[in-house]
Amino acid sequence: MILKKLLILLAAATLAFLTACSTISDDNTGDASVEDRTGDGANGEGYEGQTGGYNDSGMGDSFAVNGQSTNGDPLADPNSPLSIRTIYFEYDSTMINSEGQAALNVHAEYLLLNPTMHLVIEGHTDERGTREYNLSLGERRSREVGDFLTASGVSAEQIEVRSYGEENPVVLDHSEFAWQLNRRVELLY
Repeated sequence: MILKKLLILLAAATLAFLTACSTISDDNTGDASVEDRTGDGANGEGYEGQTGGYNDSGMGDSFAVNGQSTNGDPLADPNSPLSIRTIYFEYDSTMINSEGQAALNVHAEYLLLNPTMHLVIEGHTDERGTREYNLSLGERRSREVGDFLTASGVSAEQIEVRSYGEENPVVLDHSEFAWQLNRRVELLY
């Protein structure tokens, strides 16, 4: 089970890395810089977070998504748009990028068509900042995703918001690449 999770995380990290590499331009106009939360440094333009995913087993024998009903479990299908369950964020941001919004629209439709399903939204941050600040930022990210889903019509009773701050990194390195992967919200059914 642990090996399976590690392989899934490795696949998600590879996908995020390849996606990030494909968005970097050669003209240096979009160079990423680190934002200083202490107020001692200049704020720069941050990394545009990528939305990638990992798979997590789901429940149920039938489902509906994109207006179509079928047998099987889309939550366990790696080819399903519901397999995207990680939303990435820019440094010190709660803004959901367009890729994250597209993924959340699919999850909102699934939850609307399956009102007995329950979704846990876990907010995470990178290691920079105080523990208290990161717990708060993780919660704000989770709430932002929850608000997006409820604005799409999902019942608030189907959603549970949690924050882990910096406590559960997917990558333990101290680099921009690792921080990009740790700034995330995970959707757990």
